Amino acid sequence: GDMVAMPVTVSASAKSALEKAIKQREEQGEGDQGDGKVKVGTQCKNNSCTKCYADEASLSQECLYHPGAPVFHEGYKYWSCCKKKKTTDFSEFLSFTGCTRGTCVFTDDPTKKKKALCRYDFFQQGPQVTLSIYAKKVHPEQCEFQISATRLKLFICFDFVNTFALDLELAGRVRPNECKVEILGPKVEIVLKKGDGSAWTELGNSLMTEDD
Repeated sequence: GDMVAMPVTVSASAKSALEKAIKQREEQGEGDQGDGKVKVGTQCKNNSCTKCYADEASLSQECLYHPGAPVFHEGYKYWSCCKKKKTTDFSEFLSFTGCTRGTCVFTDDPTKKKKALCRYDFFQQGPQVTLSIYAKKVHPEQCEFQISATRLKLFICFDFVNTFALDLELAGRVRPNECKVEILGPKVEIVLKKGDGSAWTELGNSLMTEDD
């Protein structure tokens, strides 16, 4: 069926968190341009690298990372660059060692959006299925939430450069006109109204391809 945009409400706490972050970023930006120094303790931006910036030498230290994107498919979690290593456990997935050698990167390129990992889960209550996606500092005007009777497609932009996308064939039918989105401080909540009373054992199957 046709996809429709879901109505989005942004909570006051989510609004103020974003405003605060924008202000902080502007203030930092003014300070950063002078010397381009990286704060000590900043973690490497490459996927799965846990090294932190200590001094100038950190800029040339070797880094093991995943150049690919995270894929969550049918309960399995893996990196698109390492399809052989799969797990159903989120924390185990996060501990998968990088497959590519490179050099640590400590600064965000604000012009480059990057795919990020968001933890998400869902629960059912009566006729509703609520999906929570844990992302802070969400930019509502850069997000998209679309729904049809059988499909949920979303794109979230948060913390300036991070993006998270999900495209699911839902486990059951929903009533698109009664579904809604709430952007809260710590998470994005998507409330789906079931089309019938059946219980969902899972949220659905990912329709995303490896390259999305």
